[in-house]
Amino acid sequence: MGWQLSRWLNRLERLALLRRVFPQIDTHLEQRPGAVGVDDLLDAAAAAWTAIRKWRRIADQVCEAEQDEKGLLATIHY
Repeated sequence: MGWQLSRWLNRLERLALLRRVFPQIDTHLEQRPGAVGVDDLLDAAAAAWTAIRKWRRIADQVCEAEQDEKGLLATIHY
């Protein structure tokens, strides 16, 4: 499978998942400013979904938090 097909299938999968949380995502994609790419908007929507899950205290995390060079805790949530 070529990289373009793989990228397209990945985009469709992400869109299907985001439609469950943001039913108007297609409208946002159609009305996005010209400088905003489709993948950028999907990334922002995924980040917003994660923030909502974190706020509701239902987010899972991939690993234990680690301290960065400034001493701030960082981890990956989904």
